[in-house]
Parts: sequence; C-alpha cells; structure tokens
Amino acid sequence: MPKGELNMRQKQEQCPYCHGQGYFQLLLGGSENCPNCDGAGTQEAQKEAVSSHP
Repeated sequence: MPKGELNMRQKQEQCPYCHGQGYFQLLLGGSENCPNCDGAGTQEAQKEAVSSHP
C-alpha cells in the first residue's frame, strides 16, 4: 500500500472534531473528552435509527 493511501485511510478513520486525539485542550487549562467520539479518537460508524415501535 502506498504511503499516501495509508495516510488518507488514517485521516478517514480519525474523528473529524478532535483529529484523532480523543480530547480537546481547554483554554484555561485541562482537557475534555471529545463529545463526538467519546474520547476514542476514531470516527464512529453511522448509527442506525432505532424505532421504539414494534
């Protein structure tokens, strides 16, 4: 696999909000887990809508 393809694949798997870090650095100090990926740093699969009606 070419190096460019590997980098592209990694970028696609990373969370687009925290860029794969899993957290945000707060301006006043400390950090907070990314609400989009719950701190995992990876892009979650599309969640299917679950109906509460049978």
